[in-house]
Amino acid sequence: MNSKHNIVTRFAPSPTGFLHIGGIRTALYNFLFAKKNHGKYLLRIEDTDRKRSTDDAVKAIVDGLKWVGLSPDEEPIFQHKNQKRHTEIANKLIENGHAYKCWDNEDEILRQKNEALKKGKSFKFQSSWRNKDPFEELNTSFVIRFKTPEEGNVIIDDEIQGNISFPLDNFDDLILLRSDGSPTYMLSVVVDDHDMGITHVIRGDDHLMNTPKQKLLYEALNWNIPSFSHIPLIYGEDGSKMSKRHGALGIDYYQESGFLAQAIINYLLRLGWSHGDQEIFTKDEMIDLFSLKKIRKSPSRFDLKKLEDINSHYIREMNEEDIINKIGKDLINLPKDKLNSLKMLLPEIAKRSKTINDLKENSDFIVNDLPLNLSGEAQAVLTKKSIAMLEKLKNQLETLVRWDINEIKKIIENFSNDENLKLREVLLPLRVAITGRLSSLGIYDVLYYLNKEHTLKRIDEAVGNVRKE
Repeated sequence: MNSKHNIVTRFAPSPTGFLHIGGIRTALYNFLFAKKNHGKYLLRIEDTDRKRSTDDAVKAIVDGLKWVGLSPDEEPIFQHKNQKRHTEIANKLIENGHAYKCWDNEDEILRQKNEALKKGKSFKFQSSWRNKDPFEELNTSFVIRFKTPEEGNVIIDDEIQGNISFPLDNFDDLILLRSDGSPTYMLSVVVDDHDMGITHVIRGDDHLMNTPKQKLLYEALNWNIPSFSHIPLIYGEDGSKMSKRHGALGIDYYQESGFLAQAIINYLLRLGWSHGDQEIFTKDEMIDLFSLKKIRKSPSRFDLKKLEDINSHYIREMNEEDIINKIGKDLINLPKDKLNSLKMLLPEIAKRSKTINDLKENSDFIVNDLPLNLSGEAQAVLTKKSIAMLEKLKNQLETLVRWDINEIKKIIENFSNDENLKLREVLLPLRVAITGRLSSLGIYDVLYYLNKEHTLKRIDEAVGNVRKE
């Protein structure tokens, strides 16, 4: 095992789809472990499936990792470029007696499978070529198989799962090279991890069953065996396998939905790992406190509401300039009165916003020019009757000399009483006229920070639009 200062970890996704939220957590744990131990964190793109691998998926992986602050320490390594090396090692295993060429076809495999079914036994393929002499080779395509030892157990001392024993009689002779000469995942992973100097393999526990087979390959090649740590998978809130309805989407979805990178990282850190009751961590704290031993063995459940809560925490912690930039970088060029209104309402806007998209939505009534874009439901509130009421209310508001929240509230409540209306019957049409929405920040705050001139102008605009219909 390499010393602490030579620790190397890797994140090894396949570019056949989006970068899953669970993949980000795996990358995070690899990153934190490497940084804590002054080591290196690398990225390997496992793209040997050339038909399904796409450049767009590779870009999504690289961009996604960069966005969450988990870019590797070196340029990505592409597995398909190492095929010559993988083939070389497969042939080396033949030379040292740990692998063999196999000409058994699919018919023979199917025959053995059917025979096992008839006898009620579990299927384990046994090649007729395992112990044949090389001179018996056929002049047709073949696969290269690993000679799995027939007796004993493989012991894996997993940093998270503990000591696990795998009986060898459960394993058949795994294929290293296919009949077309392409290497299999099992061989490629071992060769690449060795050549990259990987000391610690930290990955999802869906790879746990691959580990004894990979350990056998390391032993057959007389290579140093890395430490293995298998992270429990992330499940949906209902305890079932993660799916799109649970939030099993690409990291780009969360970015587009208005989640902050630091919120996602903080949430994923604690999805299976904890440090007492602490919920929010700086990057330095994550590195300093992280330990594989603190990762729980049981699966974690993805809770979108919890992620939203953490995201809203970070939004509330943002300074004024950062919030304005998140809403829109060009907002700094707003007319001065609009910008001032926005700045004064920012604390309330931030309080009501779980995502950056919420920030934008909750501030659009200030930022956007008139006329406001009303939904069908909001438009339905502005009837001729409610417009007549708003005209009367506007006349009352015009009389206010001192434009402050208490005075605004008093005049609206008095108006409601005088007109024998419930307060909601006044406030809902007023809210729609002012913000274009059925719900918003506190309406008295909105009126105050918009100022008198803009409030009256918006009521006039709403009245005029209905009258035109």
